[in-house]
Amino acid sequence: MSMCHHLILVRHGESDHLVNETTGGWSESPLTTRGQTQAKKTGQTLAVKLPCDTFGFYASDLPRAKQTAEIIGSIINVTPVLCPEVRELNNGVASNKTLAEAERLRLPVTEPIVEWIPYAEAESWGMMARRVMPWMKRMVGRAQSDTILIVSHGNAMTAMVHWWLRLHEAYFSRVSYDFDCCSITELTMNRWGERTVARLNDTSHLQGV
Repeated sequence: MSMCHHLILVRHGESDHLVNETTGGWSESPLTTRGQTQAKKTGQTLAVKLPCDTFGFYASDLPRAKQTAEIIGSIINVTPVLCPEVRELNNGVASNKTLAEAERLRLPVTEPIVEWIPYAEAESWGMMARRVMPWMKRMVGRAQSDTILIVSHGNAMTAMVHWWLRLHEAYFSRVSYDFDCCSITELTMNRWGERTVARLNDTSHLQGV
């Protein structure tokens, strides 16, 4: 059994919380009509790109990611495996609140910032990373094929890239990445066997959407 050498990360499509100015995190926010169109475009792009043989297909079980993965899956003819481990950062009591309401619930910042828990019953970024990264190690290490497709969320995907690049914890609060809705990010091995970011936040397939 060989380790996967090609990870394709897709952020979920545009969802209600992004246009209604409510919190994301572990919310029940579904895709907007535009988000559904973005997911279809992404599925069409991946149908051409993905290998013909088997590949792993995983997704967060939160509604916006699940819906995105199901739309993609209907196009590439593969059913995603839903995994709570790759959910977005849990925002606890601020879940499903307006941004103004969430701001009133925000707890004082503590150090180190990576371990700051912003709301009651929420996760720190470090807690989320310690949920996502062991899952990545298991999935990538036991992969049956060279390619894995994951539909997830911005913060979780940042942790995935950090894990792939083997960044030390000291960098967790210093290095971040932008992931637009239904963007495609590819993590690969280069010809020298080094882990690399081949594409980051690519939205070229979404032009006109």
